[in-house]
Amino acid sequence: MSHKYKQLPELLAPAGDLEKLKTVIHYGADAVYLGSSKFSLRHKADNFEIDELNLAIEYAHKRGKKVYVTVNIFPHNKDLSLISDYIDSLKMLRPDAVIVSDLGVFEIFKSKFPEMPLHISTQANITNKASALFWQKLGAKRLILSRELTLDEIKEIRQATDIELEVFIHGSICISYSGRCYISSFLAYRSANLGLCTNSCRWNYTLMEEKRPGEYFPVFEDDKGTYLMSSKDLCMIEHIDKLIYAGIDSFKIEGRIKGVNYAGGVVKVYREAIDSLIDNPKFICQQRWIDELNMFSSRGYTTGMFFGKQPIEDYNFDGTSYKMTRELVGIVMEVFPNRAIISMRNKLEMGERVEFLTPSLEGMEFEITDMADMDGNKIISAKNEDTIFINIPKDVRVNDLIRKRGLNSSMI
Repeated sequence: MSHKYKQLPELLAPAGDLEKLKTVIHYGADAVYLGSSKFSLRHKADNFEIDELNLAIEYAHKRGKKVYVTVNIFPHNKDLSLISDYIDSLKMLRPDAVIVSDLGVFEIFKSKFPEMPLHISTQANITNKASALFWQKLGAKRLILSRELTLDEIKEIRQATDIELEVFIHGSICISYSGRCYISSFLAYRSANLGLCTNSCRWNYTLMEEKRPGEYFPVFEDDKGTYLMSSKDLCMIEHIDKLIYAGIDSFKIEGRIKGVNYAGGVVKVYREAIDSLIDNPKFICQQRWIDELNMFSSRGYTTGMFFGKQPIEDYNFDGTSYKMTRELVGIVMEVFPNRAIISMRNKLEMGERVEFLTPSLEGMEFEITDMADMDGNKIISAKNEDTIFINIPKDVRVNDLIRKRGLNSSMI
């Protein structure tokens, strides 16, 4: 490249199921991370069984994209033989890397599948260069650094190591230490460290004084309740150049249990932001990227720990920012002149105006003037899970998302 960036970072996106995988690849992800329901820390995502995982890897590899499989639970003894069997399956599927957090699992992979590149999960709490060098000497390919690190600390790790570095740049932040949380285990007997998190930190709580049993006092900031453990969401769209200067090799987006609307839209924004640096060394964050990210449900945004201690309000979401100004209508399955087959994800009626998440059509709305079922019969409405024909403008592509304004659309 002609300027000071030696190499632009990989854009790594979540894939909770095959549909999301296809969507994030369509909108520019260089790689995806996914897992099975047994050994992944996102048990509530749809996840992939072996046959589905095979399809996912084939689909990605045909398009020159990488697939990283998560085996990042903290296993108990009963899990070890199952993980060993799973490794036998992965040998046939050949993903591009496996994400692990436990030293024992790391050792099993090294013994049974030594050629498989191993990425060390953020759950391993890598917060210093000594720990980073330890994993590098063991043969890890990549480190997913702790969320508690500042940019300056990341730079120090970069200077001390030759290993690939990855960080989360966008998505939910749970109240935990590098993802290790025990609240769910205590309150719901479901371990977040085994992928069964109940999001207990998002619940509403009251206060009871020891000598007044049965009297519950609200601890609140407004009439919506209290969210003492519910952080705002991470968003680094305005600072991706600083992350590159710090030596980050992979930008990771959180959200395996989020919908395709979120996954596709967020990947599209960060893809455009990264690509803007190909020919121009000076990064300028476009307002339209910020506006686009504000269309999705969030708890408001923070830069997390990257710049050191943040204001208290960044760690205490009060419920007022959770909004979604665009609703997913459907996904384009097949394109013909002036028409397309749509897999519906919402209700749509004749005469409604929609947006196509297509680069040349950004910011434009189009009226639905033609709807038909798959037998060619004219219809005036469709619902979730229907497959229909609609009229489309020029340039719409297979796998493009279709959206419409939601209840909060006047905010954007």
